[in-house]
Amino acid sequence: MKAGKFLTGTALCAAVLSTVAVSGGNMMSKADLAQAALADTLIPVRPGGVNGQAFWNTYSLAFMYAPVFDFKTVPGAKNYLFTAKDRFEKKYCFLADNPRAALTPVWAQLPVGPVFLTVDALDESGKKIGVAGNRSFYRNAHFNGCYPPAARSYTQSAQMAYAYFFKFKYIQDMAKGKPDYNYSLFCYPSKMHAAIISGMVNHAEMIPADRETALKIARGSAAHLMKNAVPAGKKLEYLPLTYENSPGKAGAGVSTIMMLYPQNVGSAMLRLYKATGDKQYLDYAVRIGEQYLRLQLPNGTWHLALSIKDGSNVGDNCAVPTSIMSYLERLTEVTGDKRFSKAAEKGVPFLKNMLRTFNWEGQFEDVELMQKPYQNLTKHNGTDAVMYLAKRYPDDPDVRRYARELQRFSEDQFVVWEQPGWMYKYHIPGFRPLSATKTKLWGNYNWFTPTVLEQYRCFVPVDASLAKMIRYYLFMYDLEKNPLDLAKARALGDALTRVQTPDGRIPTWCDPNRAVETDWINCGFASASALKLLATYNHIR
Repeated sequence: MKAGKFLTGTALCAAVLSTVAVSGGNMMSKADLAQAALADTLIPVRPGGVNGQAFWNTYSLAFMYAPVFDFKTVPGAKNYLFTAKDRFEKKYCFLADNPRAALTPVWAQLPVGPVFLTVDALDESGKKIGVAGNRSFYRNAHFNGCYPPAARSYTQSAQMAYAYFFKFKYIQDMAKGKPDYNYSLFCYPSKMHAAIISGMVNHAEMIPADRETALKIARGSAAHLMKNAVPAGKKLEYLPLTYENSPGKAGAGVSTIMMLYPQNVGSAMLRLYKATGDKQYLDYAVRIGEQYLRLQLPNGTWHLALSIKDGSNVGDNCAVPTSIMSYLERLTEVTGDKRFSKAAEKGVPFLKNMLRTFNWEGQFEDVELMQKPYQNLTKHNGTDAVMYLAKRYPDDPDVRRYARELQRFSEDQFVVWEQPGWMYKYHIPGFRPLSATKTKLWGNYNWFTPTVLEQYRCFVPVDASLAKMIRYYLFMYDLEKNPLDLAKARALGDALTRVQTPDGRIPTWCDPNRAVETDWINCGFASASALKLLATYNHIR
């Protein structure tokens, strides 16, 4: 048995991916797509220890791409024997001269399911002298190119989703400007009402017959946000609330503003201003922008959460500022005030540093603020950052490299191409989400696949996560014209149309059996928007 070479992945990744782009953007056969996808999974995603790169996968539970682990060198060791055991007790072994070697030599042979890995240190005679490390994880299925077709066209599905929300009782009620808190998720006003505003503007554009009522609903949500914003005279004056009416979960605390969410509201107000010409919405959007100017930190970003009482920071975490920066640039486009775009530019070094550290922590209003590095990863922040930087620096080779790296990371950790079913029968030590252990979503896998998981602390399918990956695969296709990216976007889009119910509902948890009241409005609108975008690629075959 020969020692395997350590794979850095960067050069090999480029070679593999170039082989699937030779068709000039045309679709490949399903078999060719599956073979290209499998070849890609043999290359590790941003392996730790290479060029000082951190081991981002310390808390990772499953892998689609051959992983590299932070195992320790054993003094006196000549080689290291990697032994991966599957759920049938079959062993897959290879030798390497490095305890941090990628599992590439056996990855294609490992069946989908639990894997129990041990790395033994051997001396020159081949005798075991110690254990470099061990790890249990799940080997995820890769893209196979063959999934059920869409239930209907993407355009029809998007129209159905917008029409469903237009008729949704709790959204209709907003025409009166007052939320019905029987829909408990109105406890997150900035997120929910911003989604209603943008969603109703979209619906008004798509269905002119509903325009008057849709805009009345949007105005109602806008009025509620402005009326209940932080009062004038306080440190955070005019900022819309993150929480209200006793939220069930408030990761940052009910008396705080999470700084990622005012821009949601500001962006929605700009949409409403464009649709109505009513300057009060522009004025409020500018007030939000001016608070961002005042509160920006020297490092270019913002504190993740601030106290409403005195404006002091809550916790030590900084916001991943991509959405805020995009909002500030939009303000400059609308108002001509370059102060906003200059503030956005100050955040670029912070984003680029995040691309180097790869700590894409999940920052959500219902998740606690203080987290260890890499403890609660999500694909949202990284993909957003790359899409923003690629728009600003379209010819930067580093940004392009990071773009592919983020696609592979996101798919590796959060895309589920085939039904799991492993936790019910097989116990993997430590294989449990960092969220509440009592949730029935764990140990009872019956997921509608293909699907996409949200974050480590909500390691379950969420329709908005499918929407995000549809958008990112399309972004990658636009960037490199790789047919594999477009095929993956379509597979996820087709899944959204199939999980959609006849009345147009796209269930947040990709499970039509869960109560309608558990659906997150913002997620449903994100799915409708992604399907609408995907439809614009129908001409590519």
